[in-house]
Amino acid sequence: MRSLAYEDATAAIGFSRGRRYLMDGGTFDYEVSGSRLSMGLVRLLHTIVSRSTGRGMGLAMRAVRPLLHSQLSCVHFADGSRLYFKLDDIYWNAFFIGHPGMTYEADIGKLLLRMKDIDYTFFDCGANIGYWSVLVTSEMLGHKRAIAVEASRKTLAILEQNRDANDQRFEICRKALFEYDGHSLFFSDDGPHSARHIVTSQSSRPSQAEPVMSITLDALARQQQLTDSDRLVVKLDVEGAEISALKGAQQVLKRDTLIIYEDHGDDRTHTTTRHVLDVLGFPVFFLAADGAVTKVDDPVAMDRLKPNPKIGYNFVTCPPGSGFHRWIAGIADRA
Repeated sequence: MRSLAYEDATAAIGFSRGRRYLMDGGTFDYEVSGSRLSMGLVRLLHTIVSRSTGRGMGLAMRAVRPLLHSQLSCVHFADGSRLYFKLDDIYWNAFFIGHPGMTYEADIGKLLLRMKDIDYTFFDCGANIGYWSVLVTSEMLGHKRAIAVEASRKTLAILEQNRDANDQRFEICRKALFEYDGHSLFFSDDGPHSARHIVTSQSSRPSQAEPVMSITLDALARQQQLTDSDRLVVKLDVEGAEISALKGAQQVLKRDTLIIYEDHGDDRTHTTTRHVLDVLGFPVFFLAADGAVTKVDDPVAMDRLKPNPKIGYNFVTCPPGSGFHRWIAGIADRA
C-alpha cells in the first residue's frame, strides 16, 4: 500500500482547508492532503449522490474503489499531528466532502478538552484507524498515554501508519475486548463500520471473519502496569460488545476510571445503559453535541436523548464516589 506523504512532490497533491471546533475558545485547525484527481472524483460522486437520492454513497465508493488503488489521504492538524485514512472510506472522507470543518464526535472531543490538564491513561477500545489515540496523545489534548485496541487485521496497517506518523506516541494492541481473557474469537470485518462485530462461535462465524484473541480490560490494565492511583479513561466503541467488555473490568471499575461508551439509537431498550444503571449501579451522564453533560437517572429519558435510530450516542459512567464521579457530577450540576 502506497502512502501519500505530505512532502511528496512527485504526486499531484491537493489541499482542503478546514477548521474543527470543539469548545468556545478552543479549535483544532487542519488541512487534508491527497491525490487531487482522486479527491475530486470522491467529491463528484458525493455531489451526484446528494442531489439524487441522498443515499448510496457506500455503493458508489465500492464501484470506484479499483480506480482509487487503495490511496490514502492525510489530515494534518495544526500541531503537527497526522491522521491517514482511505479515500474510499465514507466514514472518514467526510473530512473533505460535504462537511466543511468536519466535527467527528464533537461531544467526546469537548469532554477530553476539558480534561486536558488531568493526568490519565487512555484505552482507545475499538480504535479503528486511531483517531482518538492520535488526538489524546497530541499537544491539543495534553500528551496523554494511550493504548489503541483494535480487532481488525484489515485496519491494522493504517493504524500502525498513524502511530508511526506521530512519532510512535501510542501503543497498539491487536485483540478483541471481551469478558474473558485469552479466548479465540472471530472478527467480522465485512461491510461498513456499523456492521463490524465479534463472533464468539466458530460455527456461526461469517466466511470472511478473522481469528483474533480476546483480552479483558482488567488484563490490559495489568499489562500496562497501572497502579491503583493511576486514573484511567476508557473509550468503548466495540460495536455491541460493550456489556461484555464491562464484565471483564471488575478490577478496573474499582479504580478511578471514566468509561465513555456508545448506546445506539436503534436500541430502544437501551441495553447498555440499563446494564450500567441496574447491574453495575453506576451513575450515567449523557454527552450532548454542544458539550452539555446531563445526568441520566431513568432509562425512560433515553427515548428523548436518542431520537435518531441511525446513529450512536455517547454516554459516560464511572464508579460512584470516585474522583471522576465528583468531577463530572460537578460539570453536570453547573450545566
